[in-house]
Amino acid sequence: MTKEFNITNYPCSAGGCLLTDREFANKLRDLFKHKKRVTVKDVNLLKVGRHFRLGENKIIVGRNEAENKVLLQNRQKSDLVFEVPNCGSPTTILRGPKSRKAIETAAGLTAFHSDKKVGDVLVDFGKDSLDRRVTVTVPTLAQVVALRI
Repeated sequence: MTKEFNITNYPCSAGGCLLTDREFANKLRDLFKHKKRVTVKDVNLLKVGRHFRLGENKIIVGRNEAENKVLLQNRQKSDLVFEVPNCGSPTTILRGPKSRKAIETAAGLTAFHSDKKVGDVLVDFGKDSLDRRVTVTVPTLAQVVALRI
């Protein structure tokens, strides 16, 4: 029909649908695989931050101040929150079992995306307040990419 009516400038029919975005589709597939009862809030959270998977743990790292606020507003009571003190730091939330490995991984991802990108980094974390601390070595890019959804 476009040829018949000589229409040459028209929007792509797939434009705007998040399911056509490979990264969003991967996040959605991961969500359905790991969560039995998916809510609209869960799906909306897929639009925010960088998403990582460590076994049954989901780790979401904010990309900027606005996303950090959205993560804090949408965290669950059982989530742990992570930040690197005294520097530009993302807010990170950890969902799932709170094993030592999961905590250190979430802290490492927080450190990797903070302004302190080298060596050992002190990361504050907690549920209601950031009252606990862990020191982690910043992971390599390869380690971060391996966890990315």
